[in-house]
Amino acid sequence: MRVPYLELHAELRRALLKTGFESGRADVCARLIADASRDGVPSHGLNFFPRFVKMIRTGVVDIHAAPVRVAATGVVERWDGRRGPGNLNAFSCMENAIALASAQGMGCIALANTNHWMRGGSYGWQAAEAGVIGLCWTNTMPNLAPWGASEPRIGGRVRASR
Repeated sequence: MRVPYLELHAELRRALLKTGFESGRADVCARLIADASRDGVPSHGLNFFPRFVKMIRTGVVDIHAAPVRVAATGVVERWDGRRGPGNLNAFSCMENAIALASAQGMGCIALANTNHWMRGGSYGWQAAEAGVIGLCWTNTMPNLAPWGASEPRIGGRVRASR
C-alpha cells in the first residue's frame, strides 16, 4: 500500500502535535521523517517513528529543547542538543554551519547531547540545496552486523589497545 507524501506528512505532524510539539517544529520534524521514507529510507523514517514517539513519552527526547552554542572559535562551533529531537537538532546545526560557510567560507559544527538524528543524508541534502558541501557523520554503539557476520560490529566505539 502506498500513502501519498502529503498525507503521510500530515499524519506524522498530527501525531507529533499530540505529543506536545509546537506547530512549526512538528512540521519540520514530520517533513524530515516523511522525506526519508519517500526517498527510500523507511528504516530512518516512518519505520523509526513508533520508537521516536516512545522516546518522547519516556522522556529520552525533550521535544521543547533546542540546541545552544557552547563554544566557538572561528569557523568551528560546539553545540549542546539538550536531548532535543535529533533530526531537529541536526537540521538546526546544519543551518548554522551553512550560515558560517556563507559568511566565512567554511563552517564546522559538533553537536553533543542529542539523540537519533534519523537519516543523516537529510542534512547533506540541506547543505546541497543551500549551495554548499555538507559532510555529516555520527557515532553509535555497534548495531549492525557486517556482511556475513552474525554479531553487530559496525558503529562501535574504537577501543585503544595497550
